[in-house]
Amino acid sequence: MPKLFVANFPFSVNDERLKEVFSQAGEVVTAKVMMDHDSGKSRGFGFVEMASDQDASNAISQLNGFNLDGRNIKVTEDRNAGGRPQGGRSFAPREDRRFNNNGPRRDFQNGSQFRQQAAQNDTRRRKKVDPFEEDETLFVDYKDARYLKRFMSERGKILPRRLTGLTSHNQRAVSRAIKRAQHIALLPYSGS
Repeated sequence: MPKLFVANFPFSVNDERLKEVFSQAGEVVTAKVMMDHDSGKSRGFGFVEMASDQDASNAISQLNGFNLDGRNIKVTEDRNAGGRPQGGRSFAPREDRRFNNNGPRRDFQNGSQFRQQAAQNDTRRRKKVDPFEEDETLFVDYKDARYLKRFMSERGKILPRRLTGLTSHNQRAVSRAIKRAQHIALLPYSGS
């Protein structure tokens, strides 16, 4: 059954009124006004299912721009009626993608073209190692300003875990130590 998207109607319109208006163009199966969950008021748009494609095209031609209680409504075919994903392009599943090292290649099963992925040899970043986990004699000390500067940017900001490679426990300890050192002026709050 063809589904129509109806917008820009007054907030006073309910399901029955919407069905009544669209029954002028053909047989209406369902008419649903979308309501706000919090307030329970109409959101000013809804969906109408017509009995046939002919009724749907009649409704679009007759009622698009129709003045309903002082507002010109907009009637179009529902774009998501076929079950397509909303918002943007749909891509092939990952297992259907084929790559080679010579650039993009056409996948002959479905005729689509994919971008080449970066070569995996020597382009991956090495995993950073937590120095406190590697060397058991090291410990976090707020008085060791020279060592704590290693975990700060040039502008005095604390570097995130993805850059330092610390475990979450040690990252929190280092952050706490840096803040203490900044508080007693062993480290600057901003770079100079």
